[in-house]
Order: sequence, then C-alpha cells, then structure tokens
Amino acid sequence: MTIQAYIQQLRAKPEHVRRRIAFWSSFGFTAVIFAFWLASFTTSIVSSPDSVSLTKINTPGQSLVAGVGGLFVDIKDMIFGTRKVRYAEVEVSPGN
Repeated sequence: MTIQAYIQQLRAKPEHVRRRIAFWSSFGFTAVIFAFWLASFTTSIVSSPDSVSLTKINTPGQSLVAGVGGLFVDIKDMIFGTRKVRYAEVEVSPGN
C-alpha cells in the first residue's frame, strides 16, 4: 500500500478515528526521539579554570546537573573574570 492510498483511506474514516491515529502516531515518534535523547547521555564536558576533561555520565539527571553547573561557571567567569585561553600547537603527520 502506498502512502497516498493510506492517506486516502484515513480521510474516509470518521474524525474521532483520525484524531486517535494522529495522537498515537505523534506519541510513537516522540517516544523514538526521547529514546535517542536518553541514549545520548554518555559523556559530559567538565570545565575548570585549569583544564577541560570528559567525565562519564550514567543518567540524564546527572547530565542535566553537569550542564547547569557548567552554565553557572561560565556565567560567573563572564561577569567576574576572564577565562584564560591557552593555545597549543598540534602537529599532524600522515600515517600515524
């Protein structure tokens, strides 16, 4: 069955059936996006004045707390001081 035929079949159904199908379809798409979002919480960048490092995040709650904490540190640094930027040269050689 093609998508056009399926849409025509849905148009023939009563309003309450179409609304139910629309609700559950959008709920399913949202659940898939939410599952991918949850799976993305594996690492978070932790920033300090001396270095930047990656830490393992186990739950979305930990990631949210780390992100909000990083936001407050960044705002504090913007208001009360400057962040030091250190530049380093990186040499890339082919084959390794």
